[in-house]
Amino acid sequence: MYDMSPIMNYVRFLKSHQALSVALHPQSKTETMIRSSNLIVLNHHENSYCAMLKQNPETIRECVRCHKKIHEKAKDGAFCSICFAGVKEWVYPITDGTETTGYISVSGYQTPCPENYFQKVSNDFDFSVKELSEAYETLNQIFPEKTEVDTLILPLCQMLELAYQKNERPKKELTLAQKAILYIKQNRNQDITSQDICKHLFCSRSVLSAQFNKETQKTIREYITELRIADAKQLLKDTNLSITEISYLVGFGNSNYFSQIFKKQVSLSPIQYRKRYRGK
Repeated sequence: MYDMSPIMNYVRFLKSHQALSVALHPQSKTETMIRSSNLIVLNHHENSYCAMLKQNPETIRECVRCHKKIHEKAKDGAFCSICFAGVKEWVYPITDGTETTGYISVSGYQTPCPENYFQKVSNDFDFSVKELSEAYETLNQIFPEKTEVDTLILPLCQMLELAYQKNERPKKELTLAQKAILYIKQNRNQDITSQDICKHLFCSRSVLSAQFNKETQKTIREYITELRIADAKQLLKDTNLSITEISYLVGFGNSNYFSQIFKKQVSLSPIQYRKRYRGK
């Protein structure tokens, strides 16, 4: 496994010394690489406004929809974006050398005349305009020039591209179960089912289940759950994200269900786990 610590150290430098709120949003091929390293903790925006919005599961879903649209647009290169809630950001594509596999966002900036955004968010997601306005004031007012951000973010783009190329293994024929595992790792934060995997691999559910169980000694659902719980543990230890936001980031559609499964797997509730292992 390629050493990812220089990437983490560089992002920490950008946050602490350059006051840039940097987040990594992998898709497809880089999803596995980033989730298998501690870079998963960089997969969210760190500001009070976004944190407040993501107390509502519906706004989390809206964020996920926005991420998908931004990923598509990032294929054309770096650009300035404003999210549905009025947060302005710079977006830079992550590539594997040939195609776009995610993006980097430098976020947390105010946009002129945000009142229209407040009104829409208030109407759609049941927030008061007053609390939206107060939280919005914590965002940065000065939006940096692209030339300035280029100097700091383009090296990060190159580091991530190199990391992917170093992590990529020589191509060889994979077993059906190995192909399923690869697909699961790349999509485990989505609402995937055995039927989705079978459709992707052009196989029957009975054949896939038998081969998967033979190679892993687990069912597909058990395997997906273990991966999601592992991601949740890292986020609980290394971030201040709410339980609701973590549940959606790792692929659970309901925070109560996530808490039940987590406690069943770990013998601690998410809150208890965070208190015991925070910072370790």
